[in-house]
Amino acid sequence: MHTPSVSILIPVYNGEKTIAACVESALAQQYPGLEVVVVNDCSTDGTAAVLAGFKDRVRVFHNDRNSGIAATYNRAIREARGELVVTMASDCTMLSRDYVARMATHFDDPTVGAVSGKSMMPDFDHAPWLERVFTRLNILDSNSPDRAVHEVNFVELRCDGYRRDLLEAVGGLNEDLFRSNEDQDLSIRLMRRGARLLQDNSIEFQLGFGGTEDTLGKLLSKQTQYARGQAYIAVNYGLGSRNGLWNNPNRRLRALHRFSQIVALPLLCALLILSVVEPHIGLRALVVFVLLRLWWYGRLGADLHPAERLATAALGPVCDVLYSASFISSAALWVARGKTFFNRRDVGHLGGARPRV
Repeated sequence: MHTPSVSILIPVYNGEKTIAACVESALAQQYPGLEVVVVNDCSTDGTAAVLAGFKDRVRVFHNDRNSGIAATYNRAIREARGELVVTMASDCTMLSRDYVARMATHFDDPTVGAVSGKSMMPDFDHAPWLERVFTRLNILDSNSPDRAVHEVNFVELRCDGYRRDLLEAVGGLNEDLFRSNEDQDLSIRLMRRGARLLQDNSIEFQLGFGGTEDTLGKLLSKQTQYARGQAYIAVNYGLGSRNGLWNNPNRRLRALHRFSQIVALPLLCALLILSVVEPHIGLRALVVFVLLRLWWYGRLGADLHPAERLATAALGPVCDVLYSASFISSAALWVARGKTFFNRRDVGHLGGARPRV
């Protein structure tokens, strides 16, 4: 049986606190001929100094300007030599030394284009409260007891394996998406090429946040970023790919939740207008709507500490308004730029020549 060569690709921006553990977990993998490629996206902290400590064990590249996650991954793909590539967020770590080896076995099936593992937050009960609230507000898929293999409708670029030639065929990651939904866009284009996407819940990686959700402002800003990317998916691909969506409880719940957020602001505006025109009906409907959203977010945070559950319920409606407003305005801008499902594209912005092995 042919053993495919593997490159682990790690983009990093201001990751001095997490990049060492990430790279060490990659280097600890028991897989023959493995290479680790790190691209520093113009970090302004001590990331470069940390990477210098790995010397000849890691291939390190530096962007000339801050380019975003998609462009940085595309550069890593161009620099990599492996037949398979593993995309790895700089704040994640692989929780077993055979993570890559077990992931690679799925590619013996030629119909498989990408494989993800299961995200874990082993110390979730003691994580900072904002990270705990963020996890529940966005229904992140982590710490599931499931250990089966499932077909899914997208993989999330956190610690995932891909066929190198398939990434090249679709043009790599879409650089129009600077901070979110690059994973969903890529997954749709892979599946339109006939590739199957799998999630193997028996291989686990530790999910980190790397300081991207450590303030309330960042947490709320993420809602607008997510909505902007989701608007691109909606206007460029319609409903996108649904293969495996309804068989995955977490993905199904997240999809329904995002839809409820999209309609939240128009519905709220309609109820406010109704409250002026027909106060008796409108005010009651408005109160019911707000209470239902508070109840929903309280339910999402049911396993959190009481104060965190209250924060989740209070922040939820704020996230609704931000997400809905950003989605609607972004959708209009994407349409104005010609990014609609009437003009679908199957290429990203990978470009460049493949390096010689």
